[in-house]
Amino acid sequence: MRQLCALLALLVATPAAAETMVVALSRAKVEVSSNFQGTELALFGTIERDNQTVSRAGRYSIAVVVLGPAHDVLVQQKARRFGLWVNASGTRYQSIPSYFAFLTTDQNPATAAEALLDANAGVAPTVHRFVRDQDPYFAAFREQRQAEQRVIIRGNGVAKLTGRFFRAIIPLPGLVDDGAYRVRTILMRDGVVLDTNTLIFRVAKVGLEQTLFAVSRERPLFYGLGVVLLALVTGYVGGVVFRRR
Repeated sequence: MRQLCALLALLVATPAAAETMVVALSRAKVEVSSNFQGTELALFGTIERDNQTVSRAGRYSIAVVVLGPAHDVLVQQKARRFGLWVNASGTRYQSIPSYFAFLTTDQNPATAAEALLDANAGVAPTVHRFVRDQDPYFAAFREQRQAEQRVIIRGNGVAKLTGRFFRAIIPLPGLVDDGAYRVRTILMRDGVVLDTNTLIFRVAKVGLEQTLFAVSRERPLFYGLGVVLLALVTGYVGGVVFRRR
């Protein structure tokens, strides 16, 4: 009897089948070489609805949030002292994404950010900070990153190809940090989060630059000796060439 009651309670507590998303990225790795000028990734998705799911009124709202590797950031104000421009007071922000993109089906990104905050979506505080934070230091930081195309905020950035299929283009500038980038896709309707999906793509240096960088980190002594040796050889060759002339 007790087991039957537990089973009935579980069935009552289990929500009815709801909408889910199937999302994919055009590639999982971006290789950065010396002539890298930036690229774009395409995100494709479809909304699957179980036959038992009750049809909902209203339209789907989709948001795509891309977060690069996080770092601490110090933002300082310039001040003129004794005829020179120097760094004055500032604010340090912790765990700030090196790259941030907020793409949404809504025309107004600020409205979409508020909807995520009201729905208590996981990335809502970060989105709200980048889209709506009016702190003067963070606003200046955001403006600089937008000029570098490392902060992207686009209304209508997610295109609905049909009622169930959607696509978003994620632009990456030439200046991007190495590491893992998290792509969070959020499906909402009438202010309620129906489903979320998280994908990862990686940015990695390739070629001679990456080899030298890896050696400098993994074997700093050999890297330092190699730099000194290269400088000595360059100086000797240069001296021989100019002496002959």
